[in-house]
Amino acid sequence: MRILRISGKNLASLAGEFLVDFEIEPLASSGLFAISGPTGAGKSTLLDALCLALYDATPRLLKRAGSQLPDVGGDTVSALDPRTLLRRGAAEAWAEVDFAGNDDIRYRARWSVRRAYGKPSGALQPSKMTLHRLPELDPLGGTKTEVAAEIVQRIGLSFEQFTRAVLLAQNEFSAFLKTDENERGELLETLTGTTIYSDISRRAFERYRAEQERTRTLSAKLANQAPMAPDERDKLEAERVNAELALEAVDARRAALEGELRWHQEAAKLERSEAQAVESLATAQAAQQEAAGRRQRLATLDAVQPARPQVAEVQRLQEEHKAAAESTGKLESALATALDARRQAVLDVDAALSALDAAESALRAAAPQLDTAKALDAAIAALAPAHGQASNALEAARAEARQARSVHAAKAAEHETAKGQRERAAGWLALHARLEPMAAQWPRWDKLLAQAAQSVALDAGAATALETVSRQAQQAGAHEQAAVQALTGATQRLDALDTARREAMAVLEAVDPQALDSERQALDARRERLAAAEKAWTALVTTRQEYADTAGELDRVDTARAAAGRLLEEARGAGPVLTAALQQAEKSLAAAELACAANVEQLRASLHDEAPCPVCGSHQHPYRDDGREDMLHAMLANLRAEVGNCRARLRDNEAVQAAQAATLAASSDRLAGLQHERGTLRKLLDELEAEWAAQPLAAEVPAAEGQDDTLRRAWFADAREASRAAAAALDGRVAALRRAAQARDAAQAAYDKAQQEHAGLRQALDSAREAGARLQAELRAAAVQRDAVAAQLAGLLAELDPVLSHACGDGWQEAWRRQSTAWRESRAQEAAQWQQQTELQTRSSAALATLEAELAGALDRIAQADRHGAGVAAEFNRIDAELKDKRAQRLALWSGRPVAEVEQELQAAVGAARNHLAARQAAATETAQREASARSALAQLAEHIAHLDAAGVKAAAALADWLEDYRKSAFIKGLDPIEDSAELGRLLAVGGTWLAQERSALGALDAQVASATAVLAERRAQRGLHAEGAPESGLSLETVAAAVEALTSERRAAHDLATELRMRIGQDDTRRVQAQAVLAEIERQQLEEQRWGKLSELIGSSDGKKFRNYAQQFTLDVLLGYANAHLGQLARRYRLERVSHNGAPSLALMVRDQDMGGEVRSVNSLSGGESFLVSLALALGLASLSSNRVRVESLFIDEGFGSLDTDTLGVAMDALDALQSLGRKVGVISHVQEMTERIATKVLVRPAGGGSSAVVVE
Repeated sequence: MRILRISGKNLASLAGEFLVDFEIEPLASSGLFAISGPTGAGKSTLLDALCLALYDATPRLLKRAGSQLPDVGGDTVSALDPRTLLRRGAAEAWAEVDFAGNDDIRYRARWSVRRAYGKPSGALQPSKMTLHRLPELDPLGGTKTEVAAEIVQRIGLSFEQFTRAVLLAQNEFSAFLKTDENERGELLETLTGTTIYSDISRRAFERYRAEQERTRTLSAKLANQAPMAPDERDKLEAERVNAELALEAVDARRAALEGELRWHQEAAKLERSEAQAVESLATAQAAQQEAAGRRQRLATLDAVQPARPQVAEVQRLQEEHKAAAESTGKLESALATALDARRQAVLDVDAALSALDAAESALRAAAPQLDTAKALDAAIAALAPAHGQASNALEAARAEARQARSVHAAKAAEHETAKGQRERAAGWLALHARLEPMAAQWPRWDKLLAQAAQSVALDAGAATALETVSRQAQQAGAHEQAAVQALTGATQRLDALDTARREAMAVLEAVDPQALDSERQALDARRERLAAAEKAWTALVTTRQEYADTAGELDRVDTARAAAGRLLEEARGAGPVLTAALQQAEKSLAAAELACAANVEQLRASLHDEAPCPVCGSHQHPYRDDGREDMLHAMLANLRAEVGNCRARLRDNEAVQAAQAATLAASSDRLAGLQHERGTLRKLLDELEAEWAAQPLAAEVPAAEGQDDTLRRAWFADAREASRAAAAALDGRVAALRRAAQARDAAQAAYDKAQQEHAGLRQALDSAREAGARLQAELRAAAVQRDAVAAQLAGLLAELDPVLSHACGDGWQEAWRRQSTAWRESRAQEAAQWQQQTELQTRSSAALATLEAELAGALDRIAQADRHGAGVAAEFNRIDAELKDKRAQRLALWSGRPVAEVEQELQAAVGAARNHLAARQAAATETAQREASARSALAQLAEHIAHLDAAGVKAAAALADWLEDYRKSAFIKGLDPIEDSAELGRLLAVGGTWLAQERSALGALDAQVASATAVLAERRAQRGLHAEGAPESGLSLETVAAAVEALTSERRAAHDLATELRMRIGQDDTRRVQAQAVLAEIERQQLEEQRWGKLSELIGSSDGKKFRNYAQQFTLDVLLGYANAHLGQLARRYRLERVSHNGAPSLALMVRDQDMGGEVRSVNSLSGGESFLVSLALALGLASLSSNRVRVESLFIDEGFGSLDTDTLGVAMDALDALQSLGRKVGVISHVQEMTERIATKVLVRPAGGGSSAVVVE
């Protein structure tokens, strides 16, 4: 690591920027140089800048007390804060160092600080640090912490190691030599980075303390985890047994009531199902009756389907006739339009011929004028360039004349302005002559005023701080007295509670919990076996009854399913026979209705003998007037009755099929569910029988007599009562034990709380005493600081008084103290005004001489511009007149339009006339063709209309005949009447999809009626079967439900009570087990405590010094090796050694005088010069020790050598020369003249007045 350059700005006495570059001569070639200057000039500040840029710290500040210093605006800053190096009166400061790292790469580290708003009166802002790699200036690290870590990594030294290896700070030489062993061990530990030994020592000590505390905690835990007393445990067990028996009894009652409730709920469900089936049947029958009209309409629509072709033919002919009529009208309109267009086309052709003749005549008449216009255009084009040049020359001459006059006017105005300014400035300076001494050196006086204002603020802050600290010191004394009194009372309460705690523990230890626990376990086991056996028996009896009930219902459902299947097969077999009978009856009825129709009777009456029948052509008429009509009508009535009976029998058959099918499906589903339920119950019954056989108490329970289990129930009741009595007796003894434990716990808790309170009060007393001592020290420091600030203020005012009294009068100090900032700003404004007026007077005088010469030149340029402008104007006027004459002649011809454009326009008019004529002639031909086409189409359409009229008459007659036939048969068949062909068309408009859907919907209505009938029958059968298993109690559903709800609440309370009691018993069992575990853990913990106690005795200590001092003996031996090597050059007479104490760790030092036969001397017996040489050897040894990991090529020694005589000084210089010969660049800070004279290269820090210094390299 090598320092290349140190620079900075506004650090303490080094005002402004400064730079020390070790790569520029003479420092580049000098291995040894001196940093010299008067005391207080700022020599050590250079090294402060070095440390600030690298570590944001300085050795001098770290040794200051941590008090607060006043800053601007009433703020304070810590005396340890590096920002206090910011020079007073400065708004910013920085320190910058270029160095070569341990990786041989160059870096630049920078530290900076500023005040708010860039003003000296602003508050201090946080400092910043940056690190860049050179020469690229690549930034390393982002935050301040990251930058600091990067710097340490690149240098290889921490701050403490840096101040021992690179920078040997002032007053540190003899500190290590004469310090005590503990401080010497701490320093060696810091320099070598071996803090691990102190950490190990402290951790060994703390671990031993922790193990001791853990042993005490386990002992207290054993005392706090005692189980219940036997009588209390017995009572609790009895309560638990009673609670569980009560819970079992409630469960048994609830199970019976829930079975009865389920029967009632099923009965209600079946009743609702039957009501729903009745409602469904009624709904289906109503829907079937409401659909009668729909059935008639469907029959009507089926009957009119044969007329669909006739209706379609009539509609087709009507639509074609209508379309033909519309086409006739359109053709007639088109013919009229064609005639009009033909006449107009003839007129358009005549007009186009006339327009063509006119255009050709205009073209021939314009030829002479076009030639004249072409000649004028050529003449104008020849004059245009000359006219443009003359115009430009005239405008330039006029602009030159205007510019000359403008310049003359501006210079004249500037001359008057400068003259006025000079006169006003001279008057102002004469009037304010008293300000000259102050304004001439205003920056100096302004800086002193700022320092004086800061001193006033510091004085006020110091007074306030003094008053505050004094008041706080008095309060701290009062707090200390109160803490002493509170601690005394707490100590007395703690002793009393300790006595009560010991008495409670003695009472608890007199009870034997193990006997109670054994008895409790036996009783619990008996009660649990009894409860398990009774529960298993109850479940077995209940399951057996459910299995028998399920088997009976399964037989009933199977019988009902078989009956439904048989009836369904019979109905399905009778269905085809009934359908065939209905079809035959309907055919016979149709024939009879035809024979008895009204038109048939009329035809029969119109028959004559020997005349042929118009229907069959026969000449024989056997039914005419033979008395057979009455017989036919009677037969018709019988056939209608037979058809009705057939239809009724068929509907009944369909209803029976639907009902039996529904019953069969429902019975099958129910049968499958019952079979599954019976299998499940059989499996559960086997498991319960096995569980009962495995019960330990099964052999003790008396056998049941058949299906009667009364004997077993009585046995279980007696056993529960005996167990409950035993548990009650045991609970009483356990309760007594628990009360004793509670008393012990309460006493222990009160003792622990009092102990915590006592410790808190002890800590509060220590804090109060520490605060009192600290405040007294701060009080003394505040008084000293205020005196120093007052002295500084008096000196500043004395320096300012001669100048400001002359400028502002003798009362300036009083005015300044009242409003220092406003008064100072007023003086600054006056000084600025003086400087402005002085500068204005000088500038105005110089400007006047220049402006007078410039005015004379401006007048000459004006005359010259006027003469030139007159000649240019005459030439322009001549050319302009000739050009205007030509343009006037050309404007008279076609308003000045271009000749080519006029010619093109005339020729375009002729061409357009010819094109228009051709277009009109073509249009006339087209109109004649359209007229002929329209006449031909009209003739063809008239012929087509005549054909449609004839076909329409024929189709209408056929449709009328069909309607007449339908009306005759509609009444007989029960169809809807049709009045005319329009109504017939509306009926035929109904599509086939609708007919199919309607037919399907009506069939679905019939099926719904059949299905609803079957479902109702099945629901009534199910309800009857369920009613056979009604409970014997005869209670209503509401009564049973209320009883179940009441039992549910009762069971919840019983369950909660039983759960709570079981949990309490479980907790007591846990405490019993844990008590045994805690004893074993205490034994193990005591062994662990002994092991750590031995280790703590060897190396442990609360501050870590025991093991640290032992380990640092070896570091000290290495250091003494380095130091004695340097001491061999500085003072061969002496040799440093470590004092040994019979194997005990020792860091004490002694000196062996080799000139006195190896006599041992104390380091305190050395003279001043000897002490310095030995201390210097130690410092150099520390530097070597700190840099054994890093190659350090720079060394700075900040120490005066004034205690050495001439010879010894020469020896020290030889030692420093030896260091530089080893490749180190050594810098020595000293004001010893003899030493600085012997060093050729110097960095001089020279005072520059006003508390500032400058840095010069020689």
